[in-house]
Amino acid sequence: MPIAIHNNTTTTKLPEEPFKNEAELQACIEQSPYLLFSESESSVTTVQREVGLPSAGILDLLVVDNEGLPVAVEVKLARNAQSRREVVAQAFDYVADLSNLTFDELDEIVDGSLTGVLTALVGPEQFPGLRKICATNLRAGRIRLVIAVDSAGEDLIRIVRYITDHSDIDVRLVSISKFDNGKILVPRLLVVPVSDALSSFGRINSARKVDTTFEAIISAYNLTADDKLQTRGHGSTYRAIYFEDWPDGIHYEFMNKPDWVSVEIHLESDEAAPLAPMLIPFAGQELMPAIILEWDQKWRNRGRLLAKITDYENPDLVASAMRELISRTKPIIDKYYAKR
Repeated sequence: MPIAIHNNTTTTKLPEEPFKNEAELQACIEQSPYLLFSESESSVTTVQREVGLPSAGILDLLVVDNEGLPVAVEVKLARNAQSRREVVAQAFDYVADLSNLTFDELDEIVDGSLTGVLTALVGPEQFPGLRKICATNLRAGRIRLVIAVDSAGEDLIRIVRYITDHSDIDVRLVSISKFDNGKILVPRLLVVPVSDALSSFGRINSARKVDTTFEAIISAYNLTADDKLQTRGHGSTYRAIYFEDWPDGIHYEFMNKPDWVSVEIHLESDEAAPLAPMLIPFAGQELMPAIILEWDQKWRNRGRLLAKITDYENPDLVASAMRELISRTKPIIDKYYAKR
């Protein structure tokens, strides 16, 4: 489809041009990764192009945002012979491989570029905190997947939309059109997760209400929390709390779901896994009146302790629940790591 450029007296019609090959489209995204995101989202920077992963092969592009969220980008042209199912399967293989890497392992693969990019995004003083968030996101499998194409058929759109509608996986489909020998690039977000669409456009009032309440919960908690216990990040579905003396794979977290908000402690690395026997006995205990602790052994194959709160319109209640969870469990964890 052509585009038109208007000035005061004339109109110039520019026809869409094909990309020469996938490498050209990759290069365009490498230089301008913001094409893959809406204006309301966090700023992003390219870490490296063609990243050699241990098992999945060569990832076209690795990007990261200023909240420490890794983004895997798979680039395909419509004329590529690969089936649409193969494209999606390959893209998910990249994400699975990334989630098995530690921050240091991934940083070594990209020759230190991950450290360099995160430092450039927030500065040397804030880098340690952002590094910890990025490391936790990797271990937790919180990795955004972007399939970038020049055009997409209905079959690919249907597959990606089904995934976004029926899972919590953060995947999107973006097309980029080329004009005037690549001087003009026009992106289109073909498929985005429902939560992203709601946060960008506010289509459903109830979703906006939950998000507003979640922000109130975070504010209520941070208002009385020590500086070292402040939440990190600006995500709409979760906020984490880290301790510098603990391994990357263990942290507290507020989780935002449509029907409830939870306070949790996550074990997301092999180094954190031995804590499970110490936390499991808390399951079934009353954290606060009518708020019961649960143990979820399936979480990242290591486990998490959580309490779901349906009365999420009471920010002080949820904030108090997190403080109580920290009060009960932190001394046990501190004691364990002090002996090591």
